[in-house]
This record gives sequence, C-alpha cells and structure tokens, in this order.
Amino acid sequence: MVKYLRTVLFVLLIFVVGSFSVLVGQEQNYTPKKGIEYIKAEDYKNAEFVYQHLLKKYPKDAAYNFYMGICLLYNKGDISQSIKMLNYARVKRVSRKVHFYLGRAHQLAFHFDEAVANLETYLKTARPTDKQLSDAKYYLELSKNAQRISSKIYELEVLAKSSTTKDNILDLYQPIEDVGKLYKNGDFFESGVNPNHVMFETERGDVVYFSMETSDEDTLSIFKMEKLLDGWGDSKSLGSPVNSEYNDAYPFMETDGLTFYFASDRPGGFGGYDIYKIFYDSETQEFLEPINMGVPFNSPEDDFMFVSDEYSEVAWFASNRETTGDTVLVYTVKWDGHQVRNMADDANQIADAGKLTVGGASSAGIQNNAINSNRDSQRTRKKSGLFSFALNDTLVYTDFDEFLDEEAKELYRLGYQLQLKKDSLSSLMKARRVDYSRVSNETERNDIVNEILLLENKVYSLEDQIQEKYLYARQKELNEIQNRINSGSYHAAVKQNSDAPKALNLEGVFIPEKYVFHSSDEFERYYAKQEDVYEALFSANDIVSLKYADSLYVWANILNLESSRLLEQSANVEEIEPIKLGNLLNGNKDEEPEEPTSNDMIKESKELKLLSNRIYHKALDKKYPIYYLKLKDVSRNLNEENSKDILLNAQQGNALYRESKDLLSGMAGLSLESYEKSGTLKKAGVEKQEKALRIYYNLDKEGLVSSEVTAVEETAGVVQKSYAELQKGEEAFVPEEKEVSEFVEEPVAEVVAEKELSSASVYKVQIGVFRNPPKKEALDNIPPVSKEVLEGRGLTKYFSGNYKTYKEAQNAIPSIVNAGFAGAFVVYFQDGKISAIPK
Repeated sequence: MVKYLRTVLFVLLIFVVGSFSVLVGQEQNYTPKKGIEYIKAEDYKNAEFVYQHLLKKYPKDAAYNFYMGICLLYNKGDISQSIKMLNYARVKRVSRKVHFYLGRAHQLAFHFDEAVANLETYLKTARPTDKQLSDAKYYLELSKNAQRISSKIYELEVLAKSSTTKDNILDLYQPIEDVGKLYKNGDFFESGVNPNHVMFETERGDVVYFSMETSDEDTLSIFKMEKLLDGWGDSKSLGSPVNSEYNDAYPFMETDGLTFYFASDRPGGFGGYDIYKIFYDSETQEFLEPINMGVPFNSPEDDFMFVSDEYSEVAWFASNRETTGDTVLVYTVKWDGHQVRNMADDANQIADAGKLTVGGASSAGIQNNAINSNRDSQRTRKKSGLFSFALNDTLVYTDFDEFLDEEAKELYRLGYQLQLKKDSLSSLMKARRVDYSRVSNETERNDIVNEILLLENKVYSLEDQIQEKYLYARQKELNEIQNRINSGSYHAAVKQNSDAPKALNLEGVFIPEKYVFHSSDEFERYYAKQEDVYEALFSANDIVSLKYADSLYVWANILNLESSRLLEQSANVEEIEPIKLGNLLNGNKDEEPEEPTSNDMIKESKELKLLSNRIYHKALDKKYPIYYLKLKDVSRNLNEENSKDILLNAQQGNALYRESKDLLSGMAGLSLESYEKSGTLKKAGVEKQEKALRIYYNLDKEGLVSSEVTAVEETAGVVQKSYAELQKGEEAFVPEEKEVSEFVEEPVAEVVAEKELSSASVYKVQIGVFRNPPKKEALDNIPPVSKEVLEGRGLTKYFSGNYKTYKEAQNAIPSIVNAGFAGAFVVYFQDGKISAIPK
C-alpha cells in the first residue's frame, strides 16, 4: 500500500512540475521583448495575444496601448478601440509615429477630417528613412479624396452581411433570371481569360460583359461580346471612360440598358477597388463619365461587384473592409433604384453609414426567405429606378408612366437626359481640377485651366436648361392634377408621404412663450412685405407655398436670434434665469427648469444655429423655383426699354443661387461654415429675384408693361457676387431703402418721443460672442467696434456703434446683419455695464 502511494505521489509531482513548466513557457512568450519581435515581423495576430496578456497586468502602460492599437488596426479588429488606445499613447507622447497610425485608423473608421489632420501632423515630423512615409502620403491623398466624395451619402438599410472567400463569392448573390446571370469566366470561356474572374450575362442572353488582362499590360479591362445569329461575335473593349490605365473589373448592367456598374482602383477614390456607376447615352452610343458611388458602398479597402435585383428590391456588393486575407463580406442591402445621395449633416453621420450595421433580420437565411417570398408579387410592378422627382412635399414620381400630363412628361424626360450629361461633365471637371493641382508644368496647367473653363460653361449652360425643364414639368403636372381634382377625376396612384410637413397656420407663426419677445415688428411685418406682389402675380397655389416659405423664414430668424442670446448667456449663467429649450418645444411649461451649465447652453446654441440654417435653406429653396418661373414668364411682356433692370436682377439672382449650390458640392466637403455661406448666397439670390419682381409689379401697375410679347436679349456679362463680397457689405448688397408703396403700412399708435440718454448711458448693437476674432473685412463695414473679454472662458463679446436712442441702434441692425452678423441685437449700457433696456 505504501509502495502504491509513493508511485501516485511521484506521478502527481511530475504532472505539477510539467504544468508549471508550460505556464512558465507561456509567460516567456508574453513578454514585451516578444511583442516587439512580432511587431517588427508584422505578425500582428501573435502580437495581439502578447499585448492582451500584458495589458491585463498593466492597463495604463502607454507603450502597450500603442502596440495593441496597432495590432487592432492591422487585424481589422475593433477600430474604435484602436483609436482610443492610440489616442492614449499620443497624449503620453509614446512615439511621433502615433499620428501615422491614428491617421490610418481614422481613415478606416470614415473619420476623414481626423485622418487628414493626423497624417499631416505625422508628415511634418517624418524622417526620410521612415518606412511609413510613402504610405502616409498615399493615405493622406485618399483621405482628401474621401472628404470630397463623402459630403453626400446613401443611407442604406442593411439586410444581411455574410462572410465567404473570393472563390465562393457567387454563392451569396441571388438575382433572379430576369436580371441576368453571373458566371466565373471559366464557366463560359475555354481559354484566353482568367477562369476565376466574374462575368455578367444580360437578362436577354445577348450580351456578356467580362474582364481580362490586355496583351500589352497587366491591368484588367472590361470587354463585351454580343450574340449573333451564328454564334458570339468578337470581344470589344468598352474603352474610356469605363476602362483606364488601372484595373477595371466586376461589370454589371441593369435591365434598363443604360445604368452600368463596375469596380476600379483608379486614382481619385477612397482606396483599393471602388464601385462606380456610369450611364450609357443611347443617342451618342457612348458612356458618360463614371460616378464614384461614395459612402457606404466604398471604403479605404476593396469594394466591388455591385449587383442589383430591381424586382426583389435588393442589391449585393462585396468588401474586405472588415476582413483579412482571402475572406470578404457580402452585404445585402435594400435597393429599388430610387435611392439618392443626400447631403451628410456631419462627420458622425458619414462614419455611422460606413459601418453598414445590419438592421432588421440579421440572419442571411431569414433574409433570403423574405426575398424569395416577395419576388412573385414584386415582379409585376417593376420600377425603372431612374429618378426621384418630387412634385411637392408629399408627392414623388419615380417612373415616367406616373405623369398625367404628356407635355410635363416630355419636359422631364428631356431634363433627365440633360442631367446625365451634366453629371458626366461635372465629374470630368472635378477630375481635371485634381489634375491641375498635381501638374507643375506651366504649359500643361494653362491647357487644363482652359479645359476647365470650357467644361464650366457647358455645365452651367446645362444646369440652366435642366432647371427650366424640371420646373416647367412640375408646374404643368401640378396644374393637371389640380384640374382633375376640381373635376373630381383625380385618383392618386403614387404613394404620398404622410410624414411630410404640412403647411403652417398662415394667420401667425407658432412661437413658444419664452421666445415671444423675439417676435418684433420686423417679423410681424414679414408677411405683408410681399403681399401685394403675391396677390398680383401669383396663383393661389403659389401664394400658399410662398407664405409657407415666409413662415419658415420667420422661424429661422427667431431661432437664429435665440442661438445668439443663449451663447451670450452661457458666459454668465449665474446672473440670468436659464431656459430649457426641450421643455418649451414639448409644452412642459409647469416643469421646474433645471440649472444648465455653460457647456449645455453652448451646445444648445449650436443646435439652434444648425436648425436655423436648415430652415433658412428650406424656405429659400421653396421660394426660388416659384420666382424663377414667374420671371421667365414676365420677361415675355417686356420691351428693351423696361427690361434691363429686371433681367439684370433676375440673372444675378440665378447666378448667386447656383453659386450657393456649387459651394455645398465643392471639393472641400460639407461643413457648417460652407452651409452658412451657401444660405447667405441663396438669400442674396432670392432677394435679387424679389427686387426684379417688385420692379415688374410697379411697371405693370403704372401701365408701362407692353402687352406685346417682345424678344429681349439677355444682358451679357453678369457676374455674381461671391460670399466674400457679400460679407464686405458692398453697396449693391446693402438692404435698399424701400418705397412706401412697397409695404402694406400698419396703423401705429402715437408715442412720446424717445429721450436721449445721459453720457453715462448708451445703446450698442451686440454682434456676437466669439472664440476667435471676426474677419477684419466684415468689421470694417460696420460702425466702430468695441469688445469685452469674458475672463476664464476664452470668449469675447463684440459690440458695434454708440447710440443715444434705442431706435437709432435698431435702425443700424440691417446693415450689420448684411455684413455677416446675423444674430445682431440691441443692448443697453448703464455706467459701462449691460443693464435692462429701459421701457
């Protein structure tokens, strides 16, 4: 028995010693030295195991956070966690190279502004021997491209995403036969092409599109073959602009025979393969310029093989943005061809869209069942998917067959064809601008400039034609709908959006009680300002739309002033009773207001500012097309003698409005500043239109408008004012003195003349509270400026003028607002301190 026990104890001792040896061996593999070896060998998977172990013991070690952030970055792990760790290492100044890795991580996370900032910081301190140097320059170029392209995004509903290998990718694509067929080249060709590349056969089986390497270069190009009576014809290259000097592959043609998709790694995109859409012009039998599909279809990695099934209203595309090695993800998204790219509100919206988070059914199997169950019912209501034409806030056409008026349909069809050409030329123009920035040879730069100017003229000319055709199509179709409603024969065949905003009560504007003090006489007279012109020149339907736009505009003014007031109050929250906007808008009048912090008020001020700008844009966008069409109509009743001022103002208004749209679609991408600038330009454009209509109205009232239709030549050489010129407060854009007849005068009570103040009291106009000084050019165009530094907050209040009476100060506000300070308001100083305004 004793001998047996000794044997058992000996075996247990050997086991314990062996286990201890294994643990010691594992500990030796999880050392900082081993981690560095893996990092240098670019074995990031094993390096990640090492730093996971080390960070459990030393979670605050900056170096371990730095290397773990790098591992997560290259292993396509949690990019947000990688950014946190790298930021921690940056704060701790672990390495100057941390900005390179942060830049790449932000790029992969669709934070393109941060990517540009970090990569530029790295390049300032980079050494010629850094192996990251060339990558940093390349990633910086891609991030700047992405900044421009991602200003507009698709907001997709992701139905499923499934992992597979590139060899098995076709198993996850399930378009019905009516869409066409996908093959591997090897299933169709016997030789001459790479058998593993993907090809597409149209639904009629008469054309195949495929990619293969050309004989004189290694890059892929797209070809097609057409079926003849006695077999297949010769392969033909699709040529430029589909094919380039780079790789072009993964072709797909929609059933309309006009919309073509492919993938390319050409310059100017996000990086790797990007998905492009291009239209075929059946008249010229040529392809137009390709359009990068943008976010979320494209990413800094490879994105390719877009295929849509318009019958099942789904689409598929593949990407390796979340995978490594030969593995890819195939995304199934809801897609009926009507989706459009909308302006992104901010960088977070772009990043969220790029994540492609699955919504709804997350199982591919469940989703495929849903797709199959809908196919039969949806096949009978095939949609062209070519456009989305909003007739008003609630009615949208997506198919030519939905038009009731034949003339309206033909006008829209012509406009749509011109739009395709314009998109193509615009894309080419942007590409040539990029070329200009890269070329140093003066002769080449001059040639490119001339080409850009020629393209600009073509684009602007097409834009005017497109706009006119769309606006007339909308007008004629709405008139036809109204006629049918009046006769009782109208039956809406188009789904209307019940969530669309309804027209406000035009008797007044809804203003929460706490904002009522902002409803000054200026706002109350806003409706009356154009009422006589509205009644004389516009239809009843147009007047409703114009008054609705006026109501929105008043609201925008109120919110803009409230934003400025909150920003001012944030500097001294203890002395002023706070207001909680959420309670006001939700009607919680009796709820005790919570004490907000300065940061809360600054945040609310920014939110109100953004909301105000959105409402400004909506109001102006509603007015512009109505004014545009009316000015087109009235120009027919003008003779050469009385046409000059009207046409000049109308053309300047059109040019300013067009510049505002260009500003939002510019290469710099979307920002609050550009959004505000665009609104300023739109406002100036609409005011020019209103001035032209006012001149016409006065001429018509005096009987000076000819009843004969006279051809009038447009005034040549109209140059629109830029935003910078508007900000300078030039005479042409200072609000003009109005004739008494321009307003509907309201009866006013007689008041006692306002007393002038003593020398110790003065009125001023507060133009804003700023962290950085306003532009000198803007300050130079308003009365003398004084300022008050708010100690410890990094803020400064700026005031304009010194006035003896409230009326004098109030009268100065329009010119100050026109100089660029939209939130200007009157304040009262008593003995050098701001006090309540005397009654």
